[in-house]
Amino acid sequence: MARVEKNGNFSGTIDNVVYRNYNGTIVACQKPTTYRDAKAEGQVVYRVKMRNIQNIYAALKEALRGNFQDKTGRQTDYSRFQGVNMQKPAVYLNKNEVAMKAQVVAPYIVSFGTLPQIEYEIKDNSLVTNISLGNLSITADTTVSEIALAIVKNNDGWEYDDCLEFMVVRQSEGKIPTAKCSFAHLSLDRNDTSKLSEALVVRNTNQIELGSSAEGFLQMNVSDNGGFAVIRKRMASKGLMTSTQELAINNPLFDQYHSEKNKQKAMDSYGVNRNKSFLVP
Repeated sequence: MARVEKNGNFSGTIDNVVYRNYNGTIVACQKPTTYRDAKAEGQVVYRVKMRNIQNIYAALKEALRGNFQDKTGRQTDYSRFQGVNMQKPAVYLNKNEVAMKAQVVAPYIVSFGTLPQIEYEIKDNSLVTNISLGNLSITADTTVSEIALAIVKNNDGWEYDDCLEFMVVRQSEGKIPTAKCSFAHLSLDRNDTSKLSEALVVRNTNQIELGSSAEGFLQMNVSDNGGFAVIRKRMASKGLMTSTQELAINNPLFDQYHSEKNKQKAMDSYGVNRNKSFLVP
């Protein structure tokens, strides 16, 4: 039913056409014939996936600053982190866990840019990268200038003053899982004769230990459960450049929260009918 207003305009519905008044102009559009159910499985899965991304961002926020090279306009680190990770594997938190700000460390993308990606994998409690150190073996006396020379000399495309960021996201378990992020920056300064252990200033107190693998590659200790990354950065004339990296995961809790069993629990907590996706009036 449409109604006539005092100014002579009208609004409402006639048959399957909806009329609305926008700033003095009558706009007509077709009446929708179907409506999405807010509790349909697809809708709830999308929202649940988003919640863990939002929660984990709080733990990573400080470490993510400047990590998204492709930000445009008013985009923030938060919006880019959420955008690039919505297609990553889901973490299924139930309604109470969402309310309690649970944080499950997952293989999320933590930097996005055009520098070549650093490859790495977890082996024997170490995150072993593809950054060659040549004949350098890292010890307690290794200096920044020595590691800078080794990396630039043995890896194509690397330059002095490139920066490495080491990120460790430790998973704590309990009734409500939480995460804590430690990170450190290392500039490849050929003139820095300070010891690596002194120059690697770690934010958020937890220690980050670097070493060299038996094959001569840079590695980082990852003996705790959680997620780990090494990011390459470079200050260029157009701004900060980064490599695209995601967290390497050593986290049994992620396997649990990514499972179909946890998905069912999450859907149940939201009262989802998994056989229904639309309501037709």
